[in-house]
Amino acid sequence: MGRAGVHLAAERFGGSGPGILLVHATGFCKELWEPVVEPALSGHDVLAVDQRGHGGSGPIEEPFDWWDLGRDVLDAVAAAGWRRPVGAGHSSGAAALVLAELLRPGTFAGLVLVEPIVFPGPPYFRAEENPMSARALRRRAAFPSPDAAFESFVGRGPFARWDDRVLRRYVEHGFVPDGDGGITLACPPDQEAEFYRGATEHGAWSRLGEIGCPVVVAGGADSDSHPRPFLEEQASRFVDAVVTVLPGTTHFAPMEQPEAVGLLIGEGLERWG
Repeated sequence: MGRAGVHLAAERFGGSGPGILLVHATGFCKELWEPVVEPALSGHDVLAVDQRGHGGSGPIEEPFDWWDLGRDVLDAVAAAGWRRPVGAGHSSGAAALVLAELLRPGTFAGLVLVEPIVFPGPPYFRAEENPMSARALRRRAAFPSPDAAFESFVGRGPFARWDDRVLRRYVEHGFVPDGDGGITLACPPDQEAEFYRGATEHGAWSRLGEIGCPVVVAGGADSDSHPRPFLEEQASRFVDAVVTVLPGTTHFAPMEQPEAVGLLIGEGLERWG
């Protein structure tokens, strides 16, 4: 699945009814959605994709254009055979859904956007040097085993509040075997850094008013990137959007409270499906 020359990996959960497309955040993988799907979305037709440069999908080319993420989403919808599914995404995955709807209006019946990477402008620019890219390039890429990676992450830094089920899936699927018994990141630090360089370039902020489907803009009550006033400003730019703040969560709400995010998507499906 994917555009010419770009392979996209996907996981489809058996089910029926209106389709639900799930798109993960930068640096992660499709399997992190599994605790979100169970139990709230169990029985529905759900497709989770690995963004290019992540998981089992093919690598990106530099310089990287975020609009290609939107094109990948459109390819995923077409491959699933859906007409007007519900889209749910986190961070860059949420932005990918926005870009897809802008590229092909009417693709989605509704969108659940968890802290989308859509920031004010203009100006819009490619950030060659930025703190997120620098942090990605310093990221430890290899561990002697999945258990060693899990112990390194649990309770620390951005992983401090993660549900253990999600963290286990990250170390099992967000890494690949290194051939010597260890594991290394499936999204290498240089690929992750390239994602961040292009995050402020796509310019979707100025076009949010073109999106006519209903939207839920969600964020963590303790987020350091999307505080409630900013979520409300984002939502105000859509034609039809509401804000939901998830208590006790940070930017990583789907990883910290997967059931709550699953219920939020399920509520949207009931209204739009």
